[in-house]
Amino acid sequence: MYNLVLEDKVMNCVSCFGDIDSERYEFLVEFNRPMICKGCSTEQRAVGWMDYAHKTAPQLVLCPSNAKETRRILERANRRAR
Repeated sequence: MYNLVLEDKVMNCVSCFGDIDSERYEFLVEFNRPMICKGCSTEQRAVGWMDYAHKTAPQLVLCPSNAKETRRILERANRRAR
């Protein structure tokens, strides 16, 4: 296995020592997160919708993918806004 290097920094997962792609590495560094690859991550998947409450400034609304009632409400609101 070889190490990927971005600006003299090794991009390996601290858990499995697998390679981390450059976009994920930049995100983890910017938000001061541990160097963990996507496969070892324990964070739940999130689902997002655009909220068009204002005509010129829509907002991205995120919710956990397992929140069924919240997802149902957001899907209804998204369908009405179109």
